[in-house]
Amino acid sequence: MRTTKYFILIALVFTTVFSYSIFVTAKPAPQFELPGLDGKMYSLSDFLGKPIIISFFTTQCGFCAEELPLLNEIYHTYKENAGLQVVAINLGESREAVQKMLDKIPYDYLTLLDQETQLAGTYQIFGVPTAYFIDPLGNINDFIIGATNRENIMKKVSRIMWYRGLQPIEIENLIKITPQIKLLDFRLANENPYSDKLNVTYHTITDINQVWENFDKNLTYLVISSTNITSREICQQMALNGYQKVYYQLYSENE
Repeated sequence: MRTTKYFILIALVFTTVFSYSIFVTAKPAPQFELPGLDGKMYSLSDFLGKPIIISFFTTQCGFCAEELPLLNEIYHTYKENAGLQVVAINLGESREAVQKMLDKIPYDYLTLLDQETQLAGTYQIFGVPTAYFIDPLGNINDFIIGATNRENIMKKVSRIMWYRGLQPIEIENLIKITPQIKLLDFRLANENPYSDKLNVTYHTITDINQVWENFDKNLTYLVISSTNITSREICQQMALNGYQKVYYQLYSENE
């Protein structure tokens, strides 16, 4: 197939040039609107406020067949506590061909169809797989062209996960290694669970606007609210306002 041949990986010189252009310009990710396998239309703006991995692939690409299940594992690990979104975009192939491929691998993330390959130029796709890592504000943070592994992907993902839920033991570790933490309590309980930690400053928050008005975006934050869902929504709003080091306390299902 002509389209598939076009997307075979090409010389590293293109990778080098493209890598340089991304990090110099630091541009927002180009917007798009594409149909999904489910028949609905989706745009990049649908995911604003969440970290996103966009993976471009074709059905003829062996490396793609290896990467997509790996992305599925990472998606399941972080979709709930960090809001991670994975969007796979097929280039230039039919719905039937794409579905046939995906039926053979585990996938639960959104898959879109770019049958006219309109994003090949917009996103400068020189080979597949190509994965983009987009922060919650919609800016391109990093990318990978070609075969990769979980460790390399996680290095990129860690830089776009501006907020994440932590278990109690993880919070204890965070406190140990972080010089200063702002604890934002949205429960109106006025009870500091970390009063014995000198590097944790406790603040009761009654209105999220207090955060934008009073707290530096460059500091580390721990959010506590009444439920995991509420905490995640608060953290997403903080990410949309440029806060990049935000954690929230996870509750067990029995709490």
